[in-house]
Amino acid sequence: MGTGDFICISMTGGAPWGFRLQGGKEQQQPLQVAKIRSQSKASGSGLCEGDEVVSINGNPCADLTYPEVIKLMESITDSLQMLIKRRLNALFLFPEDQYRPSSLQHLLGYISLLIATLANQLMG
Repeated sequence: MGTGDFICISMTGGAPWGFRLQGGKEQQQPLQVAKIRSQSKASGSGLCEGDEVVSINGNPCADLTYPEVIKLMESITDSLQMLIKRRLNALFLFPEDQYRPSSLQHLLGYISLLIATLANQLMG
């Protein structure tokens, strides 16, 4: 995946989330955010174009095909949590954030999502 930081992105309220993905196992490309719509939940969450999606609601994405990712996304009704990896040279939507959790709540969410992702990888 290269050099970068892991970031927990959370959105609520259901689709549309306001982003488009590209890549997947069948394309031999990492799953990445291709486009962010302005004034969307995704743009407000801090998600950036080029972010690599590690997991969606605790489900690891490395071995998923694009159609499997779409099926997973369509099954999400209210709350979306994504563990993403951001390149160190990526631009920030929120410069003051610098992709670091800004509160204890964000940090706890990040840790719980990371644990769920690791547990799913070990079980699968």
